[in-house]
Amino acid sequence: MIEFFKLLSNREISILIWTVLFFVGLIVSSKGSFENILNVIKILFSKHFIPFYIVFGLYFTIIIIALNRITIWEFSLYKDFAYWFLTTGILLFFSANSLETYRDFTNVILTAISITIILEFIIGFYNFSLVWELILIPFVTFIALLSLVAEMKKDDRNSKLVAKFLKNLLSIIGFGILACSIYNIIVSYNDFFTLSNLKSFLLPPIFTLIFLPLIYFTVLYMKYERVFVSLNRYKFLSNTRKRKIKYAIIKYANIKFKRIEKSNKVILFNKRELQNETNIKSYIRNNIKLKTKE
Repeated sequence: MIEFFKLLSNREISILIWTVLFFVGLIVSSKGSFENILNVIKILFSKHFIPFYIVFGLYFTIIIIALNRITIWEFSLYKDFAYWFLTTGILLFFSANSLETYRDFTNVILTAISITIILEFIIGFYNFSLVWELILIPFVTFIALLSLVAEMKKDDRNSKLVAKFLKNLLSIIGFGILACSIYNIIVSYNDFFTLSNLKSFLLPPIFTLIFLPLIYFTVLYMKYERVFVSLNRYKFLSNTRKRKIKYAIIKYANIKFKRIEKSNKVILFNKRELQNETNIKSYIRNNIKLKTKE
């Protein structure tokens, strides 16, 4: 664990310190905050989420073991993996419901391999002293939050001007940090262009692409769960009838989002047909396969 913390940069240490101070301050300042945090933790580790965590844990453990076997993995990458998982990985998982179409997944892929990851890596590689990072992190965060609040008040002309000013200020700070980072690369390029840094740079986009198939099947599971929960509520259908309907939906909807959504509409709005149709499999097929535009 000590060796792991030695890998942290001044910026990462600063973020960690301010995050801890924020939560400590939140708990001390409000009596109900600690209980709210505990409630959030209980939700995050509820029975509904634990199977996903186990699958994700096993999935990435196998990948890391495989990379270790072929001597690609090294100890320093654990820090990069932890940072990726606590940001991109968790965000992808908890925003899975918003990934409704194949285009949404394509956008994630394009973001993962866009040129911005190069700029982010360059900016994140070179840090200021810990004192300056402790000043810079809350300052930039505060400016970003003010900009967000001002952006929300679109009808107010003064708010628009404030939002524009704050955005320009953030851009100036960003370009300043980028310029310092590029300067340091030029001065000490031997420290930057190393195999370890290349691995560190490639880890986030590669792990995002590796994670997407699992996220896809997570979304698939959620969509099927929504359909089957609706179906299971119907007491007027026998269990045998429900099983036939579920089998038909899985068979004809398969892994296609549009067909699963169509299945959900059939379950919600075609109750009489679900009960009375003599050939339920053919009915499901005609409504979710033939009538759905691919």
